[in-house]
Amino acid sequence: MRTILSSAAALLVLVGFASASEIKSTTKLTVIAPGASRLIEITDPEALRLSDVYGGRFIGDAAPAPDPALTRYTITFDIQTLNGVKTSAYVVQYCVDETGAAFIYLPGPGDASHRRNISTILREGQDGTWRHASVEWSAAIGEHLR
Repeated sequence: MRTILSSAAALLVLVGFASASEIKSTTKLTVIAPGASRLIEITDPEALRLSDVYGGRFIGDAAPAPDPALTRYTITFDIQTLNGVKTSAYVVQYCVDETGAAFIYLPGPGDASHRRNISTILREGQDGTWRHASVEWSAAIGEHLR
């Protein structure tokens, strides 16, 4: 009987770890193009893996503001929490120039999405700046924008 209880307890611990590993993962990206009549929803596992808000691997080095004439997409991140999915938990602006270089703007103070973003994660020194987007993340997102 003790062995059965120990095995059951070990199974519960393993199930708990599996669930905990999913907490804070990105569950969906929604891309909005200016003037678009439809949203693009990205649920591709590789794109979501690269879109971990807390890891921030999609955010590169500081960049100058790209040409304002470029199409700027709004990308929202839905995140799994202990209480369910937090929709639009994080928001960035995204654009790609004629050379294929991709840029992300992380909303800062005074921007409509700033308060929402900092309720998820504060990126001191990065909020309110343009950054290069990681090449790998940009390629994964670009697959869905064609």
